[in-house]
Amino acid sequence: MNCIRGNYLKKYRLFLLGFIATFIISCDKKANINEINDALLKKNEKLRLAGKDTELIALNTEIIKQSKETGYKKGEALGYINLANMYATMGKYKISHNYLKTASNIISHLNDKFLYAKLYHEYGQINYVTGLTNTALSYNAKALYYGKQLDEKGWLLANMYEQRADFLLSIDKDSSFIYYHKGFRLDPSALNSSILGNYHLWETKNIDSATYYTTKALSLFKKNELGTVREGIVYSFYADLLSEKKEYEKALEYYKKAADILVKTKRINKLPALYKKIAQIYQQLNNKEMEDIYTSKSQKLQRALNLSGNEAIDLSLTEIVENEDKPNTNIILISIGIFVVILGVLAFLYSKNKKHKKENKILQQSNAEFTGTKGKITPENFTELLELAKTNDLKFIKRFEEINPNLFESILKINPQLTKSELSLCAMIWLGFSSKDIADLTFIQHRSVQTKKGRLRKKLNIPSETDLYSFFTSL
Repeated sequence: MNCIRGNYLKKYRLFLLGFIATFIISCDKKANINEINDALLKKNEKLRLAGKDTELIALNTEIIKQSKETGYKKGEALGYINLANMYATMGKYKISHNYLKTASNIISHLNDKFLYAKLYHEYGQINYVTGLTNTALSYNAKALYYGKQLDEKGWLLANMYEQRADFLLSIDKDSSFIYYHKGFRLDPSALNSSILGNYHLWETKNIDSATYYTTKALSLFKKNELGTVREGIVYSFYADLLSEKKEYEKALEYYKKAADILVKTKRINKLPALYKKIAQIYQQLNNKEMEDIYTSKSQKLQRALNLSGNEAIDLSLTEIVENEDKPNTNIILISIGIFVVILGVLAFLYSKNKKHKKENKILQQSNAEFTGTKGKITPENFTELLELAKTNDLKFIKRFEEINPNLFESILKINPQLTKSELSLCAMIWLGFSSKDIADLTFIQHRSVQTKKGRLRKKLNIPSETDLYSFFTSL
């Protein structure tokens, strides 16, 4: 009996020791994960803003190593994203793209909204700076989808809105303004205030609003932002305002302050434009020697960035093609590929066109007659117009008028005061685009499209019960 009790106590002690050991190991692991997260988010951000690339790269390389040893996949993926961001700001886009691809492979096996938001946010930025704006917008839409689901939205979601505003600026200034304000409301920082001021300076030409937001930014600086890239950007925007007010000496002072900070923080991708502005100030001050020096600096840096950007474009397009060839194992990544987007839109439009007799006739009969001067529209012409519309090409209206002049002639007879934007909307409706299609392709809200259609009805006296598509195709 005593023997049995002894064995029982022995087993109990072993079990207890095992439990304690497991608990201690578990606590250590949690402690390690907390330390890793702190390094990846707080320490990394501090180094990033200060432009301490060597320290940042060393930190994330070590964290990636620790994450691999502990099996902490989130830490590993975030480390690669941090490295990608750093290399992109240095203008090394090919290296950045490779790190994002590595992170993507890890994240595809995880269910982490924060990681998806960060990944797509970075993919959006690198595609934008290398000239792939439509792809950048697709990634940004994905980033916003996940960013809105985060418990702590704050600066990250605000930055996504600011990013979207930048992407849309040359396409739709009104939508861009809305997104800048969304970003500022979420994060009323010095940087976001100066961005709003710069928007008013160049887009609305409202000097009062530009002055208000830009000077307000100078008072919103936090201590930890001084000497960082954010201070450099705010100073450059303040210099823009001073230059526009023809205060050239003071503008030069702030441009140079901005340049010194951006050099120190290694924001190479922002320097060509800044050097060009400094050259323009020297031109105003009739200093030809300094103007030439800064013009040369700007051009030299821009050539280097273009070369790096071209390599990243090759990688980005290659990845898209490879994803199309793979089985549908990662639907999220594949769906954001530009070719998949194009194919999806074409498939949707094709199915929609089948429902309409006139469009079906156009696609099937190359000699379908119209009353316009061109006489007929072929399937090739129709496809060309779809492509121009889908890519927001500025040639869309001109080419549409060449191919099918009868529509615009008929519309302008009803109301000759229609704007180019309204004529473009008429053409897109004629092509079979739904309100959602138009919103997606012109990067505005669905509600805005509905509003534009309502105004169009009033200007053309189209009854509310009349289908717009039927009306335009009957002209």
